[in-house]
Amino acid sequence: MTSIAKARTAAPALTTMALLSLSVVHVAVPTKNAVSAPALSARPRLTQLSVPATNIARGRPYTLAPRPNYPLTSDGGDEVQLTDGAYSVGTPLWTRATSVGWVNAAPVTIVIDLGSIQPIAGVSFSTAAGTAGVLWPRSIFVMVSDDGRRFFSAGDLAALPGKADPPSAGYAAFRFVTGDLTMHGRYVAVIVDPTGPFTFCDEIEVFAGDPAWLGSTLTADSTTDLQKFFVEAHMRLSIQRRLSADLEKARAALEASQVSGAVRAFSEHELDIAGSQIGAVPLQPSDSFRAVLPLNAAHARILAVHGLLRQASGLPSLSAWVVNPWDFVRPVDGPPAAAAGPGTLTIAAMAGETRSGALNFSNSTGRPMTVALRLSGLPDGPQGSALHLYEAVWTDTRELIPVADALVPLLDGTASFNIPAGMARQIWFSFTPTDRAPGTSRGVLEATADDGFRVNVPMELKVLSGRFPDRSRLHLGGWDYTDAEKIYGLTATNREALIQQLRRLKVDSPWATSSVLPSGSYDALGRLNVLPDTSRFDRWVSRWPGAGRYLVFVNAPETLGNVEVTDSRFPTAVGQWIKFWVAHASALGIQPSQLMLLLVDEPRSAGQDERVVTWGRAIKAGEPGVRIWEDPTYADPAGSRPQLLDVSDILAMKRSLMLQQGGPYVDFFRQRRARGQALDVYGAAGAPRLLDPYTYYRLQAWVCADVGAGGSFFWSFVDDAGGSSWNEYATTATLYSPFFLSSDSVTSSKHVEAIREGVEDFEYLAMLRDRVDELGRNDPNHAGLSEARALLDNAVTLVLQAPGAADMQWVPDKDRSAADRVRLAVADLLDVLRR
Repeated sequence: MTSIAKARTAAPALTTMALLSLSVVHVAVPTKNAVSAPALSARPRLTQLSVPATNIARGRPYTLAPRPNYPLTSDGGDEVQLTDGAYSVGTPLWTRATSVGWVNAAPVTIVIDLGSIQPIAGVSFSTAAGTAGVLWPRSIFVMVSDDGRRFFSAGDLAALPGKADPPSAGYAAFRFVTGDLTMHGRYVAVIVDPTGPFTFCDEIEVFAGDPAWLGSTLTADSTTDLQKFFVEAHMRLSIQRRLSADLEKARAALEASQVSGAVRAFSEHELDIAGSQIGAVPLQPSDSFRAVLPLNAAHARILAVHGLLRQASGLPSLSAWVVNPWDFVRPVDGPPAAAAGPGTLTIAAMAGETRSGALNFSNSTGRPMTVALRLSGLPDGPQGSALHLYEAVWTDTRELIPVADALVPLLDGTASFNIPAGMARQIWFSFTPTDRAPGTSRGVLEATADDGFRVNVPMELKVLSGRFPDRSRLHLGGWDYTDAEKIYGLTATNREALIQQLRRLKVDSPWATSSVLPSGSYDALGRLNVLPDTSRFDRWVSRWPGAGRYLVFVNAPETLGNVEVTDSRFPTAVGQWIKFWVAHASALGIQPSQLMLLLVDEPRSAGQDERVVTWGRAIKAGEPGVRIWEDPTYADPAGSRPQLLDVSDILAMKRSLMLQQGGPYVDFFRQRRARGQALDVYGAAGAPRLLDPYTYYRLQAWVCADVGAGGSFFWSFVDDAGGSSWNEYATTATLYSPFFLSSDSVTSSKHVEAIREGVEDFEYLAMLRDRVDELGRNDPNHAGLSEARALLDNAVTLVLQAPGAADMQWVPDKDRSAADRVRLAVADLLDVLRR
C-alpha cells in the first residue's frame, strides 16, 4: 500500500479546494461492550440512509499518522481496533483500551485500504467528548483514492449542522455519519482536525455503494498531498468560520439596538453583502497569509456595523479608556458604560527596570480611522529614551478567539495608528527610566482622530527610589537553540533579532542543541584520540557573552562517538569528553558550574532514568563541577529513580504538574531543596496566545520565589508550529513561542513582556530580603523593619492565592493587579528601609 504519511511541513499553496457539500446524519449511540456492531439499519436515525448496510471497511488494514500517543488507549490493538467492527464499552471513551487516542496531534490522518476499488456511499466516524477538556472535532475531512496517490475530496463530516448535532454539554458517545456519497476508491482517508489537544475514535465504517459507480469519473477537487490539503482546507474553513461568527454577532447587536430605520436598513444591507461573500473567500498561500483582523474586505464590512451602531447611540467617533495591561481585550469593545472619563494612565518603575501600561481606543464610526498621538508635559515623548509606544495588533487563533497580543512599535515621530471601522485598538506603553531622579512626571496624551475629534488622557510616570541591578538574580531561559542555523521558527535571518529580544527580556540562560558538544573519537582504552570540533560551540558562546548559564540539551544517545553505552570504556570516554569541553569552555571564561547539561528531556520511565544515571555518573566522575539539569515528569515524583535525583544538580519542576498534583508534589521538591539540591521551574502548557500572560507567564517568577527556585524557563522561545506565529489557521502542531516570528523578524508580545515583569517582581522580593537581612544584623530597630519582615512572609501568598491566580486561561475576567499591589508595597518599604 502506498504510504500517505507526509513530512509535517507546509507545502506550496494548492488551488481552491472547495469541499463537496454533504447531507450529513450525526448519530448519537450508546457505547457497547466491545461486541460486533449491529446492522446499520438497526441504529437510531440511520433508517434515513438510502444505502446498503454493508460495512466494507470491517477487518481492513489502515495506516495512522501520527502514531497514537494517548497513554490510556495506546496498545498493540491500535492497528486493528478502528475497523474491527467492535465499539467500546464504558465511559469515558478515552479510558478504554479498545479505542485509539492522540494528544497534541493535528491533524490525525487515518487511511483505510479496502483491498480493491469499491463503490462508496458513506462513512461513519465514532468518537466521544464533553468532559475533561475533550471537545468535538472541528472537522473530519473524508478523501477517497483509487491508487493511494491522488485523493479526491468527499467533504467534511463535521461541517453541516442539523438532524442530530453533538450534545452541547456533558459527556456523550457520538457518530458522525454520511450516507449520501456517490464515489469510489480503494483507499479512504479520514483526516481529523481536533478542537483542543485530544482526538479519540473507536470505529470507522465505510458503506458500500452502487457497483455502477465504479465506471464514473471523480470530479471533486483532488490532491496528492494530504497534509497540504489539510492546511489549505483548515485555513479556508477557519476564515469562513471567523467571518460567519462575527456576522452572527453583528446581526445580534443590530437586532438588540435601538437605531433608526435608516441605520438599521443600511446595516442589514451591509451585512447581507458581507454574508454573500463569505463562501467565496480567496485563499492566500499559507506561508504569506497573516491572520490579522480584519481578515479581508468582507470582514471589515461586518465589523464596521458595530461602529455604526455605537455612532447611532450617540458615542463620539473616538473613545479612550485606561485598562490593566494584562486584561483580555475583545475586537469590538467599546468604552465602559459607567466611565466618566478615560482615567489616568500611571506607570511606576525603578531606574533600570521596564514596566507597562495600556490604553484602549474605540472607533465608533463606519469607516477606518487614523489617530495621531502627542505627549505634552512629560520629559519623554514616543521617541524618548524612557517611554516607548506599541500597537497591539489583532490576530486570530486556531481556536477562533482573537487576541490583541503582538506589540508592533509605533516608529514615526507623531505616533499615529489606524483603527478599523467599529473596532477597538490598544496602545501599549513601555516605561524604562534610566538616570532619572525619583519622582512623578505628569502630562497629557492627546489623541486626535482624522475627523478632528480629540481625547485627552492624563498620564503619570513615577520613578521609584532605588536602582535595579544589571543582572537579575532569577535565571531565565526558554530553549532558544540559537546555536542552530534553522530550527523551529529560528532562521539564520532572524536569529540576531531574536537574541536582541532575549537580551532585552533579560535572558541569561541560553540553550543549545547537542551539536555544540560533538563527541570526537576514542581509542581501545576509551581515551580521546580525535578531538571534537569546537567551532559550533565557539560561535554559540560568542553570541551570548557574559551569560550566567550555558545549557545544552545533550539528548544522551546510545553511543559517544565510537563507544557504546554498554561498553566498558564508556565511563572513561565520557570522562575524557567532558574534561575536554570543560577545559575548552574555561579558556573562553566559562566556569564548569556554568555549563549545564540536560541529558534526557522529561524522563518518566525506568529506561530514561537509567540513561540519565549512566551518563550523569560518568560526567560527574570526569568533571564534578559540571551541573546536571533534569526535569522529571512523574506525576508522583517519588517514582523517579533515587539515583537520577541524586545525580542531578538542578531539578526542574513542571508548572502544570505543580498545579495538577498540588501540595504533596511541591513538598517533595521542597525537601530536596532542604537537602541542598537546587530547583528551577519551567512551563510547557501549550499555545501561548490564550494562556493568561499574567497568571501563566508573570506569576511563574512568583512560584519560583515560593519554592526557592533559582531559574525560570518556558518551552519554547522558538517553537512556532512550523512558521505559524502570524497564521494559526495553518498550524499542524501546538504553537508555543510567545514571540511572533517570521523568517526575518521577531515581534514581541504581551506574553513576552509578562515574563520580563515577573523576573523584575522576583528582584523586588530579593532586594527587600537583602535589606531586611542587612538591617537585622546591623540595625534591628530600624523603622519599617518589622513591617518589611511581615510583607516578606506574606507577599507570595498574597499574589499566588489571590482569586483567579491559578486560572491559566486569558479570556476569563479576573483581578490581575495583586502582583503590582505587592510590588509597590515592597518599593515603599525599600524606600523606608534606605533612610
